[in-house]
Amino acid sequence: MAKRVAFAQLSSCWGCDQALVDLHFRLLDVLPDLEVVYWPAVVDYKLSDLKSLPDGSVHLGFVEGSCRTKEDVHILELMREKSRLLVAWGSCSCYGGVQGLANTWPLAQLVQRKFIKTETVTDSRVPEENVPGFVEYIIPNTDRVRFDIILPGCPPTSDNVYDAVVALLTGRPFDLPDTTVCDECPRERKEKRIKEFKRTYQGRPDPEKCLLDQGYLCLGFATIGFCGAQCPKANMPCKGCFGPPPSIRDHGAKIISALGAIADMSPEELENAFPDPVGSFYFTDYAASYIAKVSAGNSGDKGDGEDRR
Repeated sequence: MAKRVAFAQLSSCWGCDQALVDLHFRLLDVLPDLEVVYWPAVVDYKLSDLKSLPDGSVHLGFVEGSCRTKEDVHILELMREKSRLLVAWGSCSCYGGVQGLANTWPLAQLVQRKFIKTETVTDSRVPEENVPGFVEYIIPNTDRVRFDIILPGCPPTSDNVYDAVVALLTGRPFDLPDTTVCDECPRERKEKRIKEFKRTYQGRPDPEKCLLDQGYLCLGFATIGFCGAQCPKANMPCKGCFGPPPSIRDHGAKIISALGAIADMSPEELENAFPDPVGSFYFTDYAASYIAKVSAGNSGDKGDGEDRR
């Protein structure tokens, strides 16, 4: 019997859906076993269609995106009610995503910048009709409701998505590897003593040598080995978009600790090298960090108060 599957999109770029479509002909391997009952990114489903489904009637529910609006929270809670197995699909759903970086500013300031002060705005007003209200802070979806599986990535690779779907359909366990991007990277690594950090546009990195050894901020040493080291293989530093391995609780704290051990630089030099430390060290998972959790807790917007990661 085909498994009933639902895909929900919250605030995001919807790139995770593209990763699924990018399976191309491999979709033929899994589609006969799936009955899609909700997927507004592809078919004109309405929220009423999701509401009308009996609770627990969806075998597999996939939620991508973060909760930036109150409607996002409502959809997330509906997906939990309707789904037997719920998958946090992509780093936005697992950790809060790039949107979580907005937690470093008050919501009122963000709204002013977006709708009033942006240079291209011609009608300076905050829209109030037929739009959902914002939540004060972005909190990882995994802190709001219970998830059965997390599938990180920005987006997850098509292979990641295929392996997860096949595992769910066959009943096999799906566990994240406790390895890093460095474990998948073929570059030559040596003992590091970094005297200067460079931006990606500075110089031409040697394609055979470790990017971090060359002074480029490559976060593969603290990022889960789940992408095949795609960026380092393309001569680009890892930005950490897949988040940390399961054994690392705070991605940015691990990065800062490691850099402190290998950087032969003064505090002032390090500060100048990273004028945006939050964006540099918590690219997609700041909302899941200890610092962000403390800030969100002080705001009163605590989700359900339990860390479910």
